[in-house]
Amino acid sequence: MARERNEKVWEEIRKKVEELKYGNVIITIHDGRIVQVETSTKQRFD
Repeated sequence: MARERNEKVWEEIRKKVEELKYGNVIITIHDGRIVQVETSTKQRFD
């Protein structure tokens, strides 16, 4: 069960990274477990 949860968490992180062109993915860890994933996006004007 923990393995399934870990796979879902890493899949979500992968999706967030792939969706970004410019920005950050912040992973929050408590007691050795990922408890939160945040993204912030940037818009660039060239």
